[in-house]
Amino acid sequence: MAMTGVIVLIVFTLAYMVYESVVLSFLKGQTQMVIPLRKRLDVDNLLFAFLLAVVYVSNYLRGDRGWYNYLLLIVTIIFLYYAFIRSPKIRLKEKGFFYGVIYTAFDAIKNMRLSEDGVLVVETDRRRLLLHFRNVEDLERIYKFFMEH
Repeated sequence: MAMTGVIVLIVFTLAYMVYESVVLSFLKGQTQMVIPLRKRLDVDNLLFAFLLAVVYVSNYLRGDRGWYNYLLLIVTIIFLYYAFIRSPKIRLKEKGFFYGVIYTAFDAIKNMRLSEDGVLVVETDRRRLLLHFRNVEDLERIYKFFMEH
């Protein structure tokens, strides 16, 4: 049962990767601009990657050389991709934007403000989005885009 759950997790994660990188580019109109955002929590990601590596090595040293080790290795590789290679992005469309897989229309934005540490806070009637930009140039680009639309 646990192996089936791991296989389902891997399949859904790979499907999500394809959806996020390919399908979101075509949804809700043409993509006007894609801006990468800053990653957070690197220490937590390193700790989790270390724990996954310890579990893999301990299973290997115990003599478990079955499918479970291969699946654990695949989960570790997917996690390392998400934690260290992939970066969150905001995809700006004609009438709104995608942050992750959540679409927010420009009409739904109630308030926008910039915090002291360079985080753009976008408030809608349902949620508050915190956009952590990598540098000031990206913040200026998105500001110009919001003023035009």
